[in-house]
Amino acid sequence: MLRPGSPLFSLLLLSGIFSLNFFSRIFFAPLLPELEQNLSLSHGQAGLFFFIISCGYFLSLSGSGFVSARIGHKQSIVLSMAGTGFALALLSMVTSLSIIRLSFFLLGLSAGLYLPSAITTISTLFKHRQWGRAFGVHELAPNLAFLMAPLYVALLLPHMSWQQTVQILTFFVFLAAVLYGVFGCSLKEKPAPPDLSLCRKLIGKREFWLMIILFSLGITGTLGIYSILPTFLVSEHNFSEQAANLLVGTSRLPTLATALAGGFLADRFGNRRTITLVLLCTGTATILLGQGQELLKFYVVLQPLIAVCFFPAAFALLSHIGPVETRSVIISFTVPLSFVLGGGVIPAFITRMADNGQFATAILLTGGLIASGSLLVQLIKEETRQQ
Repeated sequence: MLRPGSPLFSLLLLSGIFSLNFFSRIFFAPLLPELEQNLSLSHGQAGLFFFIISCGYFLSLSGSGFVSARIGHKQSIVLSMAGTGFALALLSMVTSLSIIRLSFFLLGLSAGLYLPSAITTISTLFKHRQWGRAFGVHELAPNLAFLMAPLYVALLLPHMSWQQTVQILTFFVFLAAVLYGVFGCSLKEKPAPPDLSLCRKLIGKREFWLMIILFSLGITGTLGIYSILPTFLVSEHNFSEQAANLLVGTSRLPTLATALAGGFLADRFGNRRTITLVLLCTGTATILLGQGQELLKFYVVLQPLIAVCFFPAAFALLSHIGPVETRSVIISFTVPLSFVLGGGVIPAFITRMADNGQFATAILLTGGLIASGSLLVQLIKEETRQQ
């Protein structure tokens, strides 16, 4: 029954909050051409914003285990959203480039507290055999954000400044913090602080480092490509800003279904086989996107349709690395490193090559890199545990 405190209600509430959390970090991608024009930035300078966000996200996720051990998972999620709202409010009120960069850093720093606490909460509320589907529902959130962010910018930017679009988002982020503070699920016990001896054992596991690489490639296929796609369409294919954002936004509509499908595929065929197929197909679709001309719009739709299937299986597989008590610590180490690489370094690399007239080539290389990850999955040994 869908009532406050029930697992399903908590999952849906977390999914809604995750959507806003993710939206806050990625809706600057469709704003990038506008920021370049207003702040007189090159592609490389604008692309650096994503690296700055990823650095803050890295630090926050890395230390999130200590924060949640101190205040609990529910309070960590509330703090994450309140801090995100503050960073957005600051960003909407300043014009100095240095303060804007600081705001982006604070945005990543605040948003990073959310994910380990949310994943731990979900994996506690649901049985092991339900994880694929539960994570699949949770992964609807970023895909909804991918869909809404370009449409949000395309519809509002012609009628208001980019700062005003940020202010509207700020209101909903603060509202989400209040709602979770009132209705959010509180786990019975606070997590233990990260055990450094367990962390050392984790760092020594081959599977841990392989998962960092795989998550980096999965994030590259979704967030990394998304971050530079509107700019690619505007600068390389002569789209207007509004047309580019409408295309990128509508291309994410089918991903709401395939994100759920990814969870069912993981439960049906296993995590490793699902990840292998998804990375291979995502890499191929990214290569086609980079060289596409006549079928460009089709490839814009196809690439994310496949890429979003990665995460339900990947999070389920990640939850099998190491003992149960280190689950949130594993996420706290794996995701931040992966986010810096896939969501920060790769977009910065692509936009830097774009400054040298090699935008399409950079996307082709990125597609080949993603596809190569399908070979690494075979090296991971998946443990089976009952819950």
